[in-house]
Amino acid sequence: MLNRHSSRRASLYETFLKPRLAGAQRYDRIAGYFQSSLLELASESLADIPRIRIVCNTEVSAEDVKTVRMATGARRKELEEGLLRLAWNAGHFPHLVDVHGIPAQTRLNVLHDLLMASGKEGRLFEIRLVPDSEFGFVHGKGGIVEGDWGKTSFIGSANDSARAWTKNYELVWEDDTPESVAWVQEEFDALWDKGFPLSEFIVKQIGRLSQRTVIEHVGPWKEKPTPAPLLAEVPTATELFGFWDHQKYFINLAFQEHLKYREDAQRGARFLLCDGVGLGKTLQLGALAKLIGTLDSLPILIMAPKPLLAQWQEELLQKLAIPSARWEGGGWLTERDEFHPALPGKATNCPRKIGIVSTSVVTSAPLSARNSALVEQLLEKRFSCVIWDEAHKIRRGNLSVNNVYSPPEKKRLYKFAEALAARAKTLLLATATPVQLHSMELWDLLYILSMNNPQVLGSPNSLWRKVDGPEVFDILAGRKEIEGYGEKWRYWRDPMPSPLDAKAHAFEWVRQDLGLSSTDSQASDADQDTVDDARKFDLEFLPLREVNPFTQWVVKRSRDRLEAEGKLVKIEMVPHGDGHPILCSHSMGQAFELAEDFAKALHHRVKAGGFIKTLLQRRVGSSLEAGLRTAEKMLAGKQLDDDDDPDEEGGSIYPLMAEEKALLQRLRDHLANHLGREDDPKFERLRHVLGLEFDGQKWIERGVLIFSQFYDSAYALAEFLVKHFDEPIGLYSSTSSSKLFEAGRVQSVDRELLKEKVTQGRLKLLIGTDAASTGLNLQRLGCLINLDLPWNPTILEQRKGRVQRGTLAKRIPFYNMRYDKGAEQRLFDTLSGRIQEITSIFGTVPDFIVDQWVADMLENKAWNQNTVLTIIAERRENPFTLKETTESLDADWEATAEVLNQTEAFRELASGW
Repeated sequence: MLNRHSSRRASLYETFLKPRLAGAQRYDRIAGYFQSSLLELASESLADIPRIRIVCNTEVSAEDVKTVRMATGARRKELEEGLLRLAWNAGHFPHLVDVHGIPAQTRLNVLHDLLMASGKEGRLFEIRLVPDSEFGFVHGKGGIVEGDWGKTSFIGSANDSARAWTKNYELVWEDDTPESVAWVQEEFDALWDKGFPLSEFIVKQIGRLSQRTVIEHVGPWKEKPTPAPLLAEVPTATELFGFWDHQKYFINLAFQEHLKYREDAQRGARFLLCDGVGLGKTLQLGALAKLIGTLDSLPILIMAPKPLLAQWQEELLQKLAIPSARWEGGGWLTERDEFHPALPGKATNCPRKIGIVSTSVVTSAPLSARNSALVEQLLEKRFSCVIWDEAHKIRRGNLSVNNVYSPPEKKRLYKFAEALAARAKTLLLATATPVQLHSMELWDLLYILSMNNPQVLGSPNSLWRKVDGPEVFDILAGRKEIEGYGEKWRYWRDPMPSPLDAKAHAFEWVRQDLGLSSTDSQASDADQDTVDDARKFDLEFLPLREVNPFTQWVVKRSRDRLEAEGKLVKIEMVPHGDGHPILCSHSMGQAFELAEDFAKALHHRVKAGGFIKTLLQRRVGSSLEAGLRTAEKMLAGKQLDDDDDPDEEGGSIYPLMAEEKALLQRLRDHLANHLGREDDPKFERLRHVLGLEFDGQKWIERGVLIFSQFYDSAYALAEFLVKHFDEPIGLYSSTSSSKLFEAGRVQSVDRELLKEKVTQGRLKLLIGTDAASTGLNLQRLGCLINLDLPWNPTILEQRKGRVQRGTLAKRIPFYNMRYDKGAEQRLFDTLSGRIQEITSIFGTVPDFIVDQWVADMLENKAWNQNTVLTIIAERRENPFTLKETTESLDADWEATAEVLNQTEAFRELASGW
């Protein structure tokens, strides 16, 4: 019989839903979006029904759903967990609890109890999420109720909210005929079969939020500081995979070390983080900055190469909800783009607790009174924490085989780092390539860490400080064995190892035997006789290579190992086009020759480094438009905002000589004439690639993220593509330079708008500059194109690392655009054949190889693939392989029910120096 129900005539809940659920044995429900407010009304009724199944709508990427469906076994479970995590996070449930308070928590508590009781005593309460890619947005609502009295079905507008059943105007049609019940059941079953069961993560989160309490002020947290309350609800915790276990391990390790020395103003955590590209070094260090900055009153300083400053600031804010200010143009620029000019005589008037400064400020200090003043004033302050990114650039000048064991020739960065380390409580250095030419580079970084902190390298008489010969490095490399407990004790006693990992655990007992506290760093020679005999036996068989300052204070993980152990989702980057470079016309070949001639002319006159001299070459190689604009700026004598920042010491290229100006004029005219006749061939190739197919979809249909080093190239490409595609095009750059090309207009937009359009599937073409694109991922963009090949190939790895984090897709196609002539192509040819051998040694392509290639190019010295290995063999002495840190932390931070008020945490970090 058909019954029509209208909320205008009577309460739908009182006259329909409540009496149907009373005494029901089964309830199948198509709910649209599941909303727990229904539990306020019907919790007792639902708790009494033995069998309840609910299907809900969720919006996730069709590509991600396809990836999950194709997987099997443990991989399927892992990807399904990630997919449902995305769905949960999109609901912003912690915010809803903040808004609705205790009633919302009560409902979630009931829901959690129902879910946890499912499967016990014959009860079933299950919710499945149906991706909108299966049937479109699940907007229809319906249900089947079965009891001792029979079955009935209903459809209508009411969703599962209390408001829908009690306050809204809603219509429900009920029909208990077998035909109607079968019809609704068939619809339900179709959705049910395509749905994903709630994951363990979601069930835990429901339970967490039902018990969630907020620490309203930072004071109570400071009394018992732990990472979970501060990090449980930062944006990263709600991303696809949250904090990875290897990240949690280092964050917890370094924070506990910082806390160990809480009462000592001079000492703190001292680590060198050497994770491979794409494993989240910035995220880990940023989380530590948040923890330490919330705990301590002293400021925090982050040193990084200039192109990374905006990335650091953006990632701190977007991933960790951390305010900061970066040094820019004689003042401080906050995360809100508020500029605070440096005060006269006080450049360190940073308006945030965390300040970010370019390492080029140090290298350029002799040429800039403003930078010189900042450097001097930084060394007058004390910091609770200093973080130094790309720390391998802190290197001595004497690394050749003839003088490496001589006292260090300290370059400007080295001297500054040494002095700064003495002003920092906690010091964290980071680099993916700590050893390039000689293991002495690694020792130098440990030496910097050891300032005021004898736990790192020991006292001035420690054997680990004696590097006037190769002995220490021979021990580390296994070329020399130290035998016997007594001989090894000479090394272990100063500094005394801390029980930081499983291999060093024996030293916890050794310290107890000797009455040493956790902060004591030295034992005497005679103390070896006081050690318990059982411990002596253990130490007798413990190799010195396994526990020493280089294993204690250096943390290194590789993506390959983490993927092989199943601790990271393996993402396959599928290359396209490497064997088909873009053919250069005679005209373009001439342009490359003119750019190279200009670089060589500068080389004979200017003291600046090779990357400064070859700036024009790199920009011509990126795009002809970038080359033209650069030539025009140089002819006008304008300083260029170089997108590379190699921290080179040297002078300006200006004023230009007559010969140099003549070359620039010829190049400018040449490029202008070429672009007047035809488009850039690189742009034409890119247009072709967008129409290619990969796994059954065109690249442009999958969505494409295009990277370039240079804003001029990115903008010119956007102008080109908008003429050929009826698609909006986003240009993701600095805050003031991001654009949206749409409907014949170009408008300045906030970067968050571009990201939102990508997330909603409304933007399929996004061009990003390296300096701004750290926050981007491929959750909705399924392809990657490199418009140019940076001369430092590490940047290519960084681009891959960024896109490997944000997606479930296991195959991502990428295309490297390059011409078949010019310096860029020669470097690619040189490195590509030996890339596997190089990365097997270093983990990535180290700076010194590219630096040497540039220097030799300027001197007309040709390279081939074997030259690379010859250079490595000649210049790299005493190499040893850093042992990987295999520990991880399986702490469920995201499940903690006690969280610190994020507004209070933000306010704590928003104060200035």
